[in-house]
Amino acid sequence: MRGLQGVTLGSLPPTKTLVLSIVPVLASIYLIYKFSPLSGTPSKRKRTQSEAASDQAGPVWSPKRNRWMSENDDASESSDGEETVIGDMESDRPLFDYYCMFRPFFDIENENRDKVEAERVGEDDLLERYNREIRAENNIEMEPAADHPEHRWITMWRTWKQFTVWERRAAHTNPDFYNMYISKHFHGFGMQEMVENMLIAFDKQFSKKKRDKKNVKKTWATVAAMMQWFTEIPLNSWIMMNEKKKLEISVNLVGRALVSVLNELDRTKMLKADSDIKDLGLVISFFLYWLATLEEVGIELSYRKEVVAYARKAGLDLKEVGCYGTDERIKALEREFGRIKPFSGSAKPDRWEWKKKFKKFSKDYKIGGEKYNILKMSRKERASYAFDKKDPLAEFSDKALQDGAVRAKPRRGH
Repeated sequence: MRGLQGVTLGSLPPTKTLVLSIVPVLASIYLIYKFSPLSGTPSKRKRTQSEAASDQAGPVWSPKRNRWMSENDDASESSDGEETVIGDMESDRPLFDYYCMFRPFFDIENENRDKVEAERVGEDDLLERYNREIRAENNIEMEPAADHPEHRWITMWRTWKQFTVWERRAAHTNPDFYNMYISKHFHGFGMQEMVENMLIAFDKQFSKKKRDKKNVKKTWATVAAMMQWFTEIPLNSWIMMNEKKKLEISVNLVGRALVSVLNELDRTKMLKADSDIKDLGLVISFFLYWLATLEEVGIELSYRKEVVAYARKAGLDLKEVGCYGTDERIKALEREFGRIKPFSGSAKPDRWEWKKKFKKFSKDYKIGGEKYNILKMSRKERASYAFDKKDPLAEFSDKALQDGAVRAKPRRGH
């Protein structure tokens, strides 16, 4: 398979069309980000931090999905996580409705890896089959989840839109996509900045005084988008950025955000199996999977027991509604910590001290911003880092760059 020779860049289309057609370049991206997610079972050999980092995400830069968006659904970026980053989401789909999405490739890989050798499919063949499935005319992506009750892979429309913005923004921290070299850990620091921006977005939503069901759903959508991002975007550069303490604090703040919104769901009587939050178990299972991939990075991993306790209080069967291997991950946790019981009693406001802990994090570190967003650099600065000493984004207007309305697409060699 041929390697990448650079990138092609495209602005987002102005009419209803396919804004991300990742399928034609899947194989090429796969060569760059060749990750093998952990199944959740500890390996027999102690792995190095670099090996663990390489295992920690799906095999491609962007999710292998198609996104159908209307002209009014276009999203622009913002460093502060304000609602404006999502754009006019109410133009054609209700914010809190659920839609089908493709089963993530990492989940298919994990199931395939556990099969007996005679039934296991080779990596390239597995990817080819997946490509055929998502190219199929009769695929059900973005069809109403209510029309496919047997399909567990669903997402709230607000979640999907937020994830789309963050997924695109992550690409803008990667100099490789623009034929540039800036510094060894530029991409890693850029991903850390992205994580901080996501935590800022959660904090702004969580800190709103009005805690009705609508605002709690918005808060849930933010966390659900974070979970999709952490399981589908390659994070090895972030894991290897040589700031282990900050990494650990950030990872555990993500967990704290999840248990904090689960507590809010409990307070508003939405923590239940038949809740309006249809992806409750799926998102919890994404979190457990993501933390399983970080087990050998050498950082403390909190809130795994707590999310299981919330799932059990809600009456969820995570094996039935979650991603592959969730039941085995829970069994491993219980072998380590003992039986995990459902939370009992009434939920209390900010039980997990989100406000206090996030305030300390914000005080200890200068967080968030756009320092590592390549689109926000001056044209002269981008040119100085480019291999050919030309601005790789010269064809785009200043407005398109400021709005983030540019996608980097790896281009296959000849």
